[in-house]
Amino acid sequence: MNLLQEMGYAAYGVRDLDRAVDFFRDACQLEVSERDGGTVYLTGDTRHHWVRLERSEEPGMIRLGYRAAGAAAIQEIARRLDAAGIAWTPGADPGRVAGGLRFRAPDGVNYEIYEKMLTLPSSPAPARGITCLLHAVVFVRDPAASRDFYTGVLGMRVSDRIEDVITFLRCGNLYHHSLALARGDGALDHIAMLVDGVEDVLAFRANAALRGALAGDIVKHVASNSVSVYLTHAEEGIGVEFCNGHDRIADDSYTGRLLKAGPGTVNAWSAGFPARPIPEPAGAPRADASAGGGTAAGEAAMAGSAARAGR
Repeated sequence: MNLLQEMGYAAYGVRDLDRAVDFFRDACQLEVSERDGGTVYLTGDTRHHWVRLERSEEPGMIRLGYRAAGAAAIQEIARRLDAAGIAWTPGADPGRVAGGLRFRAPDGVNYEIYEKMLTLPSSPAPARGITCLLHAVVFVRDPAASRDFYTGVLGMRVSDRIEDVITFLRCGNLYHHSLALARGDGALDHIAMLVDGVEDVLAFRANAALRGALAGDIVKHVASNSVSVYLTHAEEGIGVEFCNGHDRIADDSYTGRLLKAGPGTVNAWSAGFPARPIPEPAGAPRADASAGGGTAAGEAAMAGSAARAGR
């Protein structure tokens, strides 16, 4: 039974609210749907918000929101949280999301699981080829323990794993991952938005370069088969991916591949073209950190288990 249908929103605390709003409007092409004192909501379609920004002295992720498959799914999640001894409270954003509950996962990430979100009469965002808010990648100290929680309590399914570094989890919408767990100290690495075509990825890359928000060059992910570019708002520690070609997994029995960590998994293009059958000249270029797209999770997956063991 799919309990979660899709990622709904990400909530951030930011020190400079106006600057963060400008990043999401100018670099990411979302639009403000509502301002309420020190809180701003932004969206890319008729859903009330994909991003919630709140003025805070401590910047970082406040919460991730996921839409449940229905009221029965929320009741089942509440039952499973109770059985696991995890406290939860009713959702607390009246008029914007309904039928929800909030809790803190054992890995320290805060979530809201909700049934419905307020729908706008029309989208305030410009047409930029953005399809949906796709996924989030979070750092957790024990990916195996976190994986057991998300599959056992929230009903997510494992798509693939990159050794013990990253686990990809999917929801009811079948996209390769709606959540990814990366080994590290608890924080949000980035959120991702799906776009219609590769030209849209290129357009966001060019726009980000003009605005000084480009985190790295375009990459081809082996796990999800997507082509991606990453943007960053460095001052507030916000990362946003724009991708196309993200696989969907319709086979309920699929339990995932165990992929080798390294540059070629994070970015299938990182090694360039196959070598010619002649000796490699001295000083030939090798993949560097930027080949992973510019995210901390990508760099960790490129380094692999062996590099971590030597630290």
